[in-house]
Amino acid sequence: MITRTLLPLALVATALTACSALEKVTPAAAPPPSAPVPAPVTGESDAERADEVAPEPEAGGRLGTTIVSLGDPGRGGAWLETPLVDAAAKGRVVHAGESVEVDLIPIPGEVGAGSRMSLAAFQALGASITGLPEVEVFRN
Repeated sequence: MITRTLLPLALVATALTACSALEKVTPAAAPPPSAPVPAPVTGESDAERADEVAPEPEAGGRLGTTIVSLGDPGRGGAWLETPLVDAAAKGRVVHAGESVEVDLIPIPGEVGAGSRMSLAAFQALGASITGLPEVEVFRN
């Protein structure tokens, strides 16, 4: 009878000892990420520094590349909403050797934030509307 009582108690004690041993070998949580280092004070505004980093593209040249998703499919025409322009303009989009003329429409966001393209432009380029194709953007 004593053996029946002692055996479960011994098993529980062994299990608790194993748990405390696991706590000792469990890796500690990763340290918090370091805070961003502030930019040095130079007397320049953010806009002036941005101009140095990303010069304004030529009026009728290549604006860059962007990843596009499908824009509003109910809106007709060939257009591209993109942060690559700061004013509406006529342009051209190139993908996989195909090109289509589009209306370039500015949207807020960083240059690398991605763009939205019309269904008509996707179809003209032969691009998959379920993918996220990368396109080259040109201003006329």
